[in-house]
Amino acid sequence: MVRTLVAACFVLLLAIPALAQEDYPKIQTSMGYTNLGLFNFGTGQTSRHSGFANQTGFNLTKTWGLENYMGIYSLGGGVTLISDLFGGKATYRASKFAPYGLAGIGIGYFTASTAYGYSATSKFATRFGGGVDVPISDSLSWKVEVSRMGFKFETTPGNSWTSGTNITTGIVFTLAQ
Repeated sequence: MVRTLVAACFVLLLAIPALAQEDYPKIQTSMGYTNLGLFNFGTGQTSRHSGFANQTGFNLTKTWGLENYMGIYSLGGGVTLISDLFGGKATYRASKFAPYGLAGIGIGYFTASTAYGYSATSKFATRFGGGVDVPISDSLSWKVEVSRMGFKFETTPGNSWTSGTNITTGIVFTLAQ
């Protein structure tokens, strides 16, 4: 009886790791096009700015993960924005798509090159939004995302935050399954 009980416990202990296996991507990175609606330093108006985005995510579980967003935009008037934001991501993984929500904080690094010289400044930044990943294969998917990005800099007197809607699309590469 004792031997049977010990053998059953041993078999259950061997089966627990197999039960814990979940099939989800552990590390993902994406590259693609991004478009941000923000203050245009050339015209003084709000307009859309094209750029490049790279997002790298570390999925801790099937649902929860950490993500770093880096985007580069030309804001007109010789001003370039490099944004780097780190935050959390919650994903619902279905077979045909994976919708997600995200939020993060970081910095926006603004550089200006004019006839008078070169200047640079860093500003606090926030980001929140959501999107969807559509799997193409086991290691590739297509992403579409809409987020709201805010930067702590003044464009008009008394307004210390400037924010805009960011639309990103690109290809997602799964680096570790």
